[in-house]
Formats: sequence, C-alpha cells, structure tokens
Amino acid sequence: MDEQNLKPRIFPKIFWIFLIVFLILLGTLFAKAYNLSTKIFGSRVSFFKRVEQLVFNHGGTALVGEDQGQINILLLGYGGPGHDGPYLTDTIILASINPQTKQILLSSIPRDYLWTSPSGEQQKINFAFADGVGKNVDISAGGDMARTAIEGLTGEDIPYYTSLDFQGFVEAIDKVGGVDVTVDNTFTDYLFPNDATNGYLPPQTFVAGSQHMDGRRALIFARSRHAAGDEGSDFARSKRQEKIIAAFRDKVNALNLVSNASTYNSLLNILADHFHTNMEPNQVLHLAELLKNNNYQIISQTLDDSTGLACDGFLDDGAFVVEPCAGVSAIDIQKFFQNGFQSAGIGSEHASIILENAGSDDALYQSIGQALKQAGVQVYEQPYKGIPLATSVLYEVDAKPRTEQFIENRLNIKSQPKPQKLTAKTDLVLFVGGSSNSTAGQ
Repeated sequence: MDEQNLKPRIFPKIFWIFLIVFLILLGTLFAKAYNLSTKIFGSRVSFFKRVEQLVFNHGGTALVGEDQGQINILLLGYGGPGHDGPYLTDTIILASINPQTKQILLSSIPRDYLWTSPSGEQQKINFAFADGVGKNVDISAGGDMARTAIEGLTGEDIPYYTSLDFQGFVEAIDKVGGVDVTVDNTFTDYLFPNDATNGYLPPQTFVAGSQHMDGRRALIFARSRHAAGDEGSDFARSKRQEKIIAAFRDKVNALNLVSNASTYNSLLNILADHFHTNMEPNQVLHLAELLKNNNYQIISQTLDDSTGLACDGFLDDGAFVVEPCAGVSAIDIQKFFQNGFQSAGIGSEHASIILENAGSDDALYQSIGQALKQAGVQVYEQPYKGIPLATSVLYEVDAKPRTEQFIENRLNIKSQPKPQKLTAKTDLVLFVGGSSNSTAGQ
C-alpha cells in the first residue's frame, strides 16, 4: 500500500478519535454543569431551558420590580449541617436594589422576630426557612417559606431569595487564600457563639488596622454583635459584612480566576454545595450586568428597639422574641420597610438633633419626633421656654442634608443657619411650632 492511499484512510480515523475524545470531555463538562445547575438553582426549570435562556438572552432577563425601580432579594445565612438548628437563619436581610438611583438598601430583620407559621404556631421568624426545609426536605421550599414570612412582615413583594451556609462562607474565603480587611475600631466580643458546644468561644479581639483573615476569622468578624460600644450595633456589623464582601471581591479579581482553572472549579463546587437561589442563571447574569460598575451606594437599616417599633417580648413557653411595641400596628412595621430608602439614607448621616415643642400641636410634635427616631436620628427632647411659634423653625449647626430635607418636606419649612447666640452641641435644632389647627406637609 503506497503512501498516497494510506493518508486518506488514516485521517478519518484520527479525526474520529479526536471527535470521540472531545465528546467525552464535553459530556463530562455537561454532566458537571447539569449537576451544578440543579444544586444551585434547583430543578424547577430544565437544564436545557437554562442553556437556551443564556444563549438567546445575552444580556439576561429583566428582573421582577426592575421597571418599578426596586428589585427585592432576600438574603439568608444559616449554620448548615453540623450546627445546632442547622437551618435556622442567623442572618435575614432584605436587599432592595434601585437601578435608577444606584442605591442598595439592606434591611436587617431580627432573627428573633415573632412569626406565626402556616399551622398557626408562634415561632421566631428564623424558623421559617427551617420549617420549609424540614417539611419538604428541599432548600427551595425553605427559601419560599422564608420569602412568604418576610413578605408578610414587610408588606413587600419579594420574588427572589439566596441562601448561604456558614461553612460555604468559610470555605470560599479559604479557597482564595483569605482576605485583607481594615478594622476601623479595636473591639472584643466576649459572647461569640461556639456552635460545637452551644456555649461561647474565648474572647474574640480585633485590633484596629489592616489584618489578613482566613475564612473562620472573617466569619467571626462579620457575625460579631456583642462588642461594647459602637461596634456592638447592627449598623457596625452591616459595615463589617460589607468590608468582607468587598475584600472577597477584590481577592477574586486579583486572582484572575479565568486563568486559574483549579481555584475556579473549587469555588464552583463550594457554591454548588452551600449556595442556593430561586433566581435563574440568566437572571443572575442580568443582575451582574446591572451591578458590574460597582458605583452603587449601600445604605442600611435595622428593625430594632431604636426605631420605637420593635420591643422585647416572650412566648408562652418563656422563649425570648422581638415583637411590635404596644400600639404599633402591622401597617406601621410595613411603612418602616416601604420608606426604607429615605429613612436609611437619613440614618447613614448619624445626625443628632435638639427637639423642642414651641407650639400647641402635641400630635405633630410626637409624630416628627417618632419619625426622626425611626430614621436613626439621635433625638434630644428639651422643654421649650420661649414665646410660642406659629410655624416650625429648623437651625443647622452641622450640615446633614438628608435629615434636613426630610424635616423640610415634613413641615413645609427651610433650614436656616444657626444664630450666633444659639449654642448647641447637636447637628440640628428644631422648634416644632404651630397649633393643632395648622397643616404640615406629610
């Protein structure tokens, strides 16, 4: 057999061998992709449908609420297998994204808040996710139950949820080699839970300055809420969580995972085992497109006792819960969330104000004081000793534009520079004037 006759016969064999090897590799990737898809996104939509959506919707699919300026996503953090109460949600945050104003509002919900389950049983709201998982042996059902519970509390439509257990958080950070974080203030948490013993870890101290944290240390930093001073507040905890997220993002970008197949593959496996959502891949793609410029302002609020809406309470069995304060209705609670973008913007200024009733409209005075407290303003009520005022007067000591605008709109007034003779250590001074027959802006 000559060389000329040999080549045509050998080439088809080589071609088919390469094709078979390629198909085997493609099949392996397909099986892995299918497995990841089902684990992360559930099985409500077929894998083939998801591929079709990604192929034919290059920019992803618009999200529910996007055309109305608010996309709501429920963020859930839970211990996971190996923890006591593995599916009780330690972290419950409603993330509201406004693509038009480039703002993200993070509304933290107390895990101990009182919730009535579908069976009529009174529970803490962190049980909703566990209840759904337990009854259906399905993470997706837990997410749906938690969404329904938080919708009832907030009065908001919440079409999406994401959930991540603590082990996934720790493993993801360890896989990228840890994160570098700047600690703003030195603090010690003496009551950080030890999930293995149901007791407490030894005192956990974080010293101000730059620190490299592994996954476990980053988890403690993000979850700590029992430190003395400002670092014991939910606001400070939210800021620390933002730092960890930003540090993780920076580390992933620095690693260039596109060229680091091993780390990329490991992170995908971690996500598959620990992260779940009811969003579809093409919706996640679209959300990533909305947020990719990283120019969003993140603001936070917490439904806690500082709002005057949530108070300590107890169930019949003596278990501690957080419940509406006396005289606070479900609608009052819902307004807190529905007005969140404005209120949280005010709260981020950390304004302080002297408040005096310079008129005879006690209801107006109480109303404006309550609204300011709920928005996170530090209010100092003082007795008024001057001549009654027909209208309210707002003096600016230190500029707090969002808080001032809120008061101006509420009372139909304009802020004025502080008179030289007026001494005040707060940022603002407000004399609430007018009578019960006067009309103020709402």
